[in-house]
Amino acid sequence: MGKFIKISMLFILFFVNNSFANNTLKTAIEKEKILIGFYGRPNTKSLGILGQSSLDELVKKMHEKKLFYEKELGDKFEVQMAFHIIYGLATPDAGRRNDYMLRLSHKSLMSFINRANKENFKVIIDLQMGTNSPSEAVKIVLEYLKYDNVHLAIDPEFKIPKHRRYPPGRYVGHIFAHDLNEVQKLVNDYIEENNLNKKDLIVHMFHPRMLRKKDEVEKFDNINLIYNIDGHGNPAVKIKIYNNLYTQEEQDIAKSGFKIFYETDTKIMSPKEILGFEESFGRKIWEKPYYINYQ
Repeated sequence: MGKFIKISMLFILFFVNNSFANNTLKTAIEKEKILIGFYGRPNTKSLGILGQSSLDELVKKMHEKKLFYEKELGDKFEVQMAFHIIYGLATPDAGRRNDYMLRLSHKSLMSFINRANKENFKVIIDLQMGTNSPSEAVKIVLEYLKYDNVHLAIDPEFKIPKHRRYPPGRYVGHIFAHDLNEVQKLVNDYIEENNLNKKDLIVHMFHPRMLRKKDEVEKFDNINLIYNIDGHGNPAVKIKIYNNLYTQEEQDIAKSGFKIFYETDTKIMSPKEILGFEESFGRKIWEKPYYINYQ
């Protein structure tokens, strides 16, 4: 009996030690995730890379970008791609809804959602809002969150007040923390009601006044909040804007994003510069971004 107990104990110790070793190894080789988005509006070349090619050509370019990042960064990162689609486009004309917005057709959006599912890409539905509140803009597209690969973005730059009628873009728009909290609650509740997976919610900004009272932004269990920093021009300026708008203290609330503009950036930064592994023009990114988007 004693011999049996001794053998059993040795088996248990072996099992525990082996499981611990496997879990330790799994943790050690787990890759850090990076999301890379191609931004724009279908069939609209002036608004970004997403609309400058056919869907097949776009997918080819995105796979090439993925391979480029994997080659540059080695095997430490897991790279996922995303269609970042301007769904609600701000326009100078108020339009029939009187909201200064032009929505993308359901058919066009679904062609990207279906293709993204095939390619294992994400889809980010971007909303420029116009006179709509963030919640009003998001309600229009909530139904698309039922697709596992679909996520959301809101852009305060093109938000205009309901009581002041002027074209979006004349002044830099803004939202408040309570607006963002309302959107997060709206999406969080929809996720729970429909038993959906956690969703990314991206907020564009290049100036601190675009998201006011930022310290009052709340964290929601089903929302992966991302502050996407949209500065353009010289890399040193872009990095300065990023470092000022996203700090270590904000990591408990949101991840970060960094945007590359093919047309207006004076130099296209390398993956290692974007992720803060190398300096660019004498400056260095302090907090590594999770999301990198190309326009």
